[in-house]
Amino acid sequence: MTDLYIISGFLGAGKTTLIQTMVPAVFENRKVVVIENDFGDAGIDEELLKGDSLTVTSLNSGCICCSLNGDFNRSLEQVVKEYAPEVILVEPSGAGRLSDIIKACMNQKDLVKICRCITVVDVMNFDKYRENFGDVFINQIQFGDLILLSHLSGKAGEIRETMDKIRKLNPEARIEADFWDGIPAEVFREGDRVSLTESLMEDLKKPIALNRKIRTGGKGECAVRPLFRFTRDFFLSVSFDCEEVLTEEELKAKINRVTGQADGMILRGKGIVKGPAGSISFHYIPGMLKIQSLRGEGNSVCFIGTGIKKEQIISLFKGE
Repeated sequence: MTDLYIISGFLGAGKTTLIQTMVPAVFENRKVVVIENDFGDAGIDEELLKGDSLTVTSLNSGCICCSLNGDFNRSLEQVVKEYAPEVILVEPSGAGRLSDIIKACMNQKDLVKICRCITVVDVMNFDKYRENFGDVFINQIQFGDLILLSHLSGKAGEIRETMDKIRKLNPEARIEADFWDGIPAEVFREGDRVSLTESLMEDLKKPIALNRKIRTGGKGECAVRPLFRFTRDFFLSVSFDCEEVLTEEELKAKINRVTGQADGMILRGKGIVKGPAGSISFHYIPGMLKIQSLRGEGNSVCFIGTGIKKEQIISLFKGE
């Protein structure tokens, strides 16, 4: 039986960063495989994890929730058979309902044991995401048994207020507002599973809803696809190659131009590009942009949001 951990969280909350932090500290000397679901065709998160010498298998056919009855189950079986890991970390896309991921994993109870359902919550954008994307955002919190706060740039009172809001949505989960590398390893490894309320148990009994996918573009081309339906908007991802060699300042200017001028709402931006002295990666969420050097390689850029336009984003990024 393989130990399985689900690392959930909304777009840009910090799931990949958490995995990079967890593995060496929590699973030292254990064989770990990551099943990762990146948006678009960019494979950016996959490259970041492989740069840390992790074994990664990816689902790139859209939101993992669209693939739960097929690709995901096959990937889980293949990982167990091919790699014989001691630990599997499942990182679903930020638009996925955690309850659906749990259901899929429960269907493989002969192969894996769910040890932890970890949800990363972005404190900085908590209220905005709950208001605009309530169903998915709240579901991730309700079904987590360990909730970790990210982007703790606010005052202590604001962090405490967010923790109180989370507690109302999930009265029993353990909530940690400390820096992740300072949390004891045993907190990540195991703990009491949340005793689900009757309404949440009913949610787990419902069949997984497969969402209609529309895709344009092919390999190496820009791809745009609706990934999840809400009352007002679609999530869209725009992925494209960037062959330019860019300095950090040049990359920052391009990202700021896209996020500042593009139509719609950009919720997430990420990418790996070529720099003068090696690769550079960037991560964007509303209110924060992080650019840093990278050991891996890549030339892909991805923006995710609602109401965004493919041609406009590419044009803005290129400065046309």
